[in-house]
Amino acid sequence: MYKAPARKTVSQACDACRRRKIKCNGLHPCPGCISANLSCTFDVPQKRGGNRGARATVLNELRAGQQQDEDTSVGDSQTETTMSTHQGASQSPRDLAGGLEAITIDACIETYLRRIQPVVPLLTPDILREEASQTSMSLLSRQFIISFCAYVVTFSKILDDPLFPAAQTPEGDLGERLLEAALRIQNSERVTKPSRLSVYISFFLYGAHAGLGDYRQGWFYLREATTLFMIQKAGGEWYEVTAYRCLFWVLVISERAHGIRRNRPITLQVTHSSPALDDPSERGLQYLAAIFRPFDEVFFAVWNGSRLECNKDWLLGLERDVRTALPPILDVSNEQIANLRVSQLWLQIKLWELFPRFGFLSSESVYECLTFRYPTVVAKDLTILAMKLPIASFQIHGVGMTEKIFDIACALADILPFISTSASHFELGPIDYLTQTASLLAKLPDGSAKFVPLLLTKVNELLPELVKTLCEIVQLPVMALNDPMSPDTRFVYEEEVGRGLYLDLRRGR
Repeated sequence: MYKAPARKTVSQACDACRRRKIKCNGLHPCPGCISANLSCTFDVPQKRGGNRGARATVLNELRAGQQQDEDTSVGDSQTETTMSTHQGASQSPRDLAGGLEAITIDACIETYLRRIQPVVPLLTPDILREEASQTSMSLLSRQFIISFCAYVVTFSKILDDPLFPAAQTPEGDLGERLLEAALRIQNSERVTKPSRLSVYISFFLYGAHAGLGDYRQGWFYLREATTLFMIQKAGGEWYEVTAYRCLFWVLVISERAHGIRRNRPITLQVTHSSPALDDPSERGLQYLAAIFRPFDEVFFAVWNGSRLECNKDWLLGLERDVRTALPPILDVSNEQIANLRVSQLWLQIKLWELFPRFGFLSSESVYECLTFRYPTVVAKDLTILAMKLPIASFQIHGVGMTEKIFDIACALADILPFISTSASHFELGPIDYLTQTASLLAKLPDGSAKFVPLLLTKVNELLPELVKTLCEIVQLPVMALNDPMSPDTRFVYEEEVGRGLYLDLRRGR
């Protein structure tokens, strides 16, 4: 018979939780104080019994009393040190608040270093642990660490990692709770007196929102991060020059990738004075920067429609620059190869979408990118890549990887009504590449739950006879796709899929 585990007791609750008569786990700071934005102290001696005042009244009294103490003993110039400590408490708290005792700061740091840093080399172990040691004394460090953990948890399926054996909460729920905990920390000086931590916090908040699928709010924090970065000085209070240049290029790449997929403008410009990535340990980021570097403000003016004219030779040159940006052999890890190659193929597809928009496609062109069949060329390379690399090297990149492969699949589906799909038994044809791409998509984060159904809906509109075959390949039941979409589903479909490319292809035909 199942026996429920005994409830864990703590030797002493914090002062605020005892006043409010709520549960306290004894950690410092505790979840209750974090959620109520109170200082977590253990100064009042433990007593039995107590008054039974209303919790709301007690909470207001605590907040008012702590604010008065801060105003009289600390002053406005020390708002970042309002997190007090009790006698004998650790100065390096490792447990997060908000009911998230299963997740620890150390586990998030180790997971980032092992699984994420090779792809997003933002910070070193020493920097992360130094900021973690300051969480009980600095609001800014606390927000930095909690937003960092939210970013890590929402980046990919990290709860499958052995470092999180006790985590029973789904990534989405855990990510949301960590994000809420980070946003509850109110510190106006993060923006009014920005520092290096301000930029990182904004970037982590962007990454967490994007990982949870909230791209609109995520864009706000990405724009905030690039703005805060620009008003910092390269020789200012940065951890080291390596951290500065890596953050610059991560922001450049993130802003361009988001801007292309969501039709947004860019803030950061790449110039001759931009920091160079010349350390061998930065090779993966150097390769990625080379792919995104050609996308400047001129491209985004064309892409977003503010510039109505486009030169074909300029566009051909841009496509060539992206297609040849990487060497044939990449001396980096499988995870980095997957990210680099898929990003390159995705950018080739997005560039190709401009050719039919401006009427440049031709069935007889000597340039592959000027033909209707170009997405099959890209899908072929993606199929070969998926055969050569382990699936885990794709999955580690989270939903960002899923979105890129989904866009490639959608472009391939769009051209099927306009090209011949026949192929011999000894070669793969366009439909084969579509099924292989859909199969890969189904194995990625949010693939089966969100993106494969969206792809099937698109295919059903274009070539409904293929839906049954695709459902069998991805091992999903044949869907009732002829039913009208709900308003929410229609919104997601239009936002993720759209009809612009198909209409451009019809007009060019």
